[in-house]
Parts: sequence; structure tokens; C-alpha cells
Amino acid sequence: VCAAPEPNTENTAKPAVCTTCEEGYFGASCTACHDQANCATCLDGGEGKCTKCKMDKYLTTGGTCVETCAADTKFSVEDEQNGKRCFACGDTTNGVIGCEKCTAPGDGKAKPTCTKCIDDNYLKTVNDVTTCETNCGDGYFQHTATSGDLKTCQSCSAGTNDAPAVSGIQNCASCTYTSSTLKCAACGEGKKPNKEGTGCFDCGISGCAYCSGTGKCEECDGGKIVKTVDGATSCVTGDECTKAEGFFVKDGSTKTCEACGDENCATCAATGKNQCSKCKTTGTKTYLKGEAGTGTCVEASQCGSGFFPKADDKTGNKCVACSSASDGGIADCGECSLLTSVSRAGDILITCTKCSNNNLSPLKNECMTTCPAGTYAKDNICTPCHASCSECTDDAESSCTACYPGHVLNKGETGSTGTCIPECTGRYAENCEANQCTAVLGGSKYCSKCKSGYVPVDGLCVSSGTRAPPTGCTPGTDGTCSACTDAYFKESGGCYKAGAFPGNAICTTATGGSCTMCVSSGQNPQGQSCPACPAGCSKCSGSGSSQTCSECLAGYYKTSANTCVKCDKDDSNIKGVPNCVSCAPPTTPPGPVTCYVTQEPTVDPTDPSVNKGGLPSGTIAGISVAVIAVVGGLVGFLCWWFVCRGKA
Repeated sequence: VCAAPEPNTENTAKPAVCTTCEEGYFGASCTACHDQANCATCLDGGEGKCTKCKMDKYLTTGGTCVETCAADTKFSVEDEQNGKRCFACGDTTNGVIGCEKCTAPGDGKAKPTCTKCIDDNYLKTVNDVTTCETNCGDGYFQHTATSGDLKTCQSCSAGTNDAPAVSGIQNCASCTYTSSTLKCAACGEGKKPNKEGTGCFDCGISGCAYCSGTGKCEECDGGKIVKTVDGATSCVTGDECTKAEGFFVKDGSTKTCEACGDENCATCAATGKNQCSKCKTTGTKTYLKGEAGTGTCVEASQCGSGFFPKADDKTGNKCVACSSASDGGIADCGECSLLTSVSRAGDILITCTKCSNNNLSPLKNECMTTCPAGTYAKDNICTPCHASCSECTDDAESSCTACYPGHVLNKGETGSTGTCIPECTGRYAENCEANQCTAVLGGSKYCSKCKSGYVPVDGLCVSSGTRAPPTGCTPGTDGTCSACTDAYFKESGGCYKAGAFPGNAICTTATGGSCTMCVSSGQNPQGQSCPACPAGCSKCSGSGSSQTCSECLAGYYKTSANTCVKCDKDDSNIKGVPNCVSCAPPTTPPGPVTCYVTQEPTVDPTDPSVNKGGLPSGTIAGISVAVIAVVGGLVGFLCWWFVCRGKA
């Protein structure tokens, strides 16, 4: 039994000691192992104490010898020193941790090849080495086979043929697998996945997170957004997007930098028609046409009726309504054309050709509720009267209804129209006492005292009558009216009909021969005369030196000091226009008056040197010739009359 007893060097009778026992025995006395037939070496004689089995047997981890290792769950290892051994597939030292089933290590391998892991572990194979993992890690996805519930870690790029089969995604470095769908989250080799996660692509775009092809970024990282220009994409910030002409930030689950859709649009709120908010300042000059701040970019000629093109590099070119006064238009203007030049910033930029509701001014620079002196409303246009008229019904010389100061209306017994002649001439001079053409109404003089047998009524000397007094006048004894009647009122010795020319310059209504409403003050004079206003003033307030004008006569303009000055005269910071007879003060002095009508054709009222100008309406010389002819004829007739009467 003892294969090598210890030598007795002392030649004594002590028991022999064995140093090496035969197979199946152990200890100094070579005691038989428990399984002597199969066990080669053991620790003691107890069961499960075998440390090496005989050549044809396998040592289990339980210290017993078996014919073969348990199929699938164990594997065998064989070497000359330790003999044949069986290990559990999941042995923490020699097996694969977490492995349930395996095969023996192949040539040159130290560990078995696991074929199935326990519980929720997934079998992962990398470079022909198997492990059991609870998390497959980057580059792999968890797959559970429909047959046998085999759980494996499959390569994102390779996929698996095990049912359910999954096609891999080439170059995918990280992926997820849910609901039978493999989705790539990250790629290798400098490639980028698309948003659907179905492939990896060469992107070539800095800052791109998802790409669908070369130059086709789908989503950026780092807070940047995708910008597309002519099919090519890039990653930009929101500010970089909006600073570039023709692009805007489109909101959504993922923001993008989108083209406005209008090649001439610089900024917009959205893509599509009528979404532009500012047109480009480069390339073809276009103007924003639309409402509520958005629209389309069109050429100047396409702004359309009722609009004009306004260039503004700061806020953007736009088509402005002719009626937009704050943008260089004219209030109430319905149709207009652009001025060729503008003298000052903030000035009117257009010539109005049609007003929507009011009347077009003679200068086409205003829509007026009331036409200025020297013009009348015709088809909503302030049209020039005859040169002699300050008010009229049409442009005929005999259609005057009022005259400029220094002239009087020469009309027939009926009707309200006539011609304007110089004051104190013609019918207005007949039977007037010498030097008594002194009554002033509306800036013109009328007879205040007539010759015997006549009295002044409406500025004319009419017969005092022997049987019945003239209409409106109670004759006195000195060629004046002692009192007035009915709708007439007394002024400077004569009676004038209220509300009719020339009495309407002083009184609007009268009752029982007295004025009940003065033009100048807008009040009832309470039986007294209406207060006289300063020269050139038609309406005023106050008395004496403290009087101030609120309205001026035709041919005058009102100053900031509330005085009235002739249109052709200067006053402090206001410059008059030569021969101007109808005007308005400048909106913002200093500057020349706005002249509507001139009586000298050699002065071009549209010439900037005379400011706005007016409408040439005849010559004073022509009027003078006509007046001289009338006066000459009248004098000849009177001479003949008195000579004939003297002979009679």
C-alpha cells in the first residue's frame, strides 16, 4: 500500500512511516480513501474528500469522482497535475459568472463557452469570449429569443438571425431595442445616426447630432438649430439665424432655421405667402405690401392703387397707404403718386390725386373739408375760381359769391353770384356822397352816406322812396338809414342783410332790424353794434389793443401772435409769397406760407422758391383793363345823361 516508506536510520523498532501512498490511500499509515476504487488522492477517509480522481474519472467540486461531468451545467478540465475535474458553468474562478449552461473550453482557452445565462443575465460574446451581463453596454442590445427564452447581447452593427431576427445597423456604436425595433443612438468612425435611428451616415457638419446623409443634418446639439440653404444644412444659433436675411426661427418640438419662402424677404414670422415683415435691402429693391406688419415683397410699381413705395433702410422698405400721414402720406388721401424729390425728412412724400372723403387741395398736398379762398369744390377737388373771385360756384367770371378785400361783388337784383370789381366803383359808387365810401365790411369799403334821395342798403345807394321805404331801411334825412327792419342790421349808416354778401362779413342773423349773432365774436351784441376786428381779421375776441384774431379774411394768414398778415407780406419767421392771394401759414415755422392762389402768371406757384405755390388764375392787369373799360363807359353815359337833361 505504501509506495515509499520513510527510511529507519536509527535501526530501532519504531513503526514505519509512509511518505507516498499508492492511489486510493492517504496519510502516513496509508489509510484507504472513502472511494478507493475511483479516488486517486484524498484529504481523509470521509465522503467527498477526494482531491484527485483516477485517470478515467472526473473530480467534482463536491470532492467526489464521477464518470462524466453533468451535461450543459458543468464542464471538464484536464491537466497532468490535477487530473480531470468538473466545474459548474457559473464557477466564479474557473467558469463564467452567471452562466447556467456552457461547453468545455476549447484549445487555448482557459474558460468554458457559456451558452445560456441564469435569470435576467444576458449572454454576451466578444472576440469569442462569453460573459453574462445584466447590462449589455454600448454597442450591444438585449435580445430574447422566442424559442427557449435565450437572452443574449447582440451587436448593434451585426444584429442576429435568432428569432425574432434583427438586422444590424452598420457602424452603430450605441443602440436600443424596443418593441422589436432596433434604433441607433450613436455611431462610430465619425458618423452620425439619423433621427429615426435606422442608419449611420457621413455628415460633415460641425455640431450636428442627427444626420440623414452628407450635408443633411436633421438636428443639432449644443442648443443650435438646423439651417437649410439650397438643400445644404448647417448648425447655427437662434441669433445667427435671424441675423441672416431671409430666415426665421420656426418653433416646434425641434426648432429649425427656415427660409422665409420669399426670395426678397429679409425677416419673417413664418414661411409662406404674406408672412414677410421686412424686405431685403440688397438686390432688387422691393417693398413690403400687406397688413398688420406682414405681407409680401413687391416692386414699387406693384404697391397698387391707394399705396406708395417708401424707402427706409432702418425699418425696411414698405408700401404705405396714401392716407398714412405718419409715414409721409396725406390724411384721407385715397390715391397718390410719389414725389420725385423731398426737401426735408418728415415732409410729405406724395402728391395726392384723389381724396377718400374730403376735397383735394389745389396743391394736391392735403385733403380739406373746406376749399381755400379762390377755389371751389368740384368732384371733391378744390378747383380754381375766376381770378377775381375769393369764393364762387364755378370758374366763370360772373360766378363769384365773394371777393377779396378791396373788391366788392357786383351782382344783379336777384341771385347770389356776380362779378368782383374794385371797391367804391361801378354801382357801388353811384349816388354816393363824395368821400363817403368809408363803411368797411369784410375788408372792402362801401358807401356810408348817399346823396339826397338815396340811402345805403347792402352797400348800394338805393332810392329812399316817396311812398314806401326801401327794403330793410328806414330812411333818415341825411342820406343814411335811421334804423333797419326785418333781417337787416345797421352798420356805418347803412342797412345790410344778415347772412348775405356783404353783410355776412359782420352778422349771420338779425331780427327786427338788429343783429342777433355777430360773425366776429360769435355772440349776440344785445342791441349794440358788432365789434370791429383789426385789419385782415374776420373773427376776433377781446377789445382795443388786446384784440386777437381767430380767423383771417381771404388773402391773409394768421400768425403765432394771432394777427392777420397779407399772403404776400412777411412776418417775423414767416415769409410771404409775391402776388399770393390765398394761403396758409407754414405748419412748422420758420418758412414761407403755403400759397394756394396767385394773381400773377409769371410767378410759378409750384416753384420751390415760392414754397408750395398756388394756382395761376389770371392777371391783375387783365382785371384792371376790364375795370377801366367799365368805368370809362359809365362816365361817358353819365355825361351824356346830364347834358341831355340840361338841354331838356
